[in-house]
Amino acid sequence: MPKDKDTRVVPLPRAALAILEQLTSVADEGQTYVFVYARGPSKGRRVTRNNIWRDFQVIRRRAGIAGCSMHDLQGSYCTNLAEHVPMHLVQELAGHSDIRTTRQYYLRVRPELMEKARETVDVLVAG
Repeated sequence: MPKDKDTRVVPLPRAALAILEQLTSVADEGQTYVFVYARGPSKGRRVTRNNIWRDFQVIRRRAGIAGCSMHDLQGSYCTNLAEHVPMHLVQELAGHSDIRTTRQYYLRVRPELMEKARETVDVLVAG
């Protein structure tokens, strides 16, 4: 849940959507949550944030990926997204009230973008 408790819509890759649809199709009647315990005394109850984090850490270690926090994951997501979509969209997805925060942490001027800017100016001046 975001700090401001607002619901956010986050774009997901089609492959992730397909997995979620498959999980929904095999869910028990009336099941509200997608991620639920499959067995044991908690069967059918939603998986808690702590358990998702614990399971993620197990998967991360098995994959040989260095330790990270959920905030690190958000940062990676936003940094990669900022290279391809408008900054105001990254701001919305990150939940920043001020776009300056988004720019400070996620906007990087890469050399290839600087070269693209030079080429664009060349075309405009030659125009």
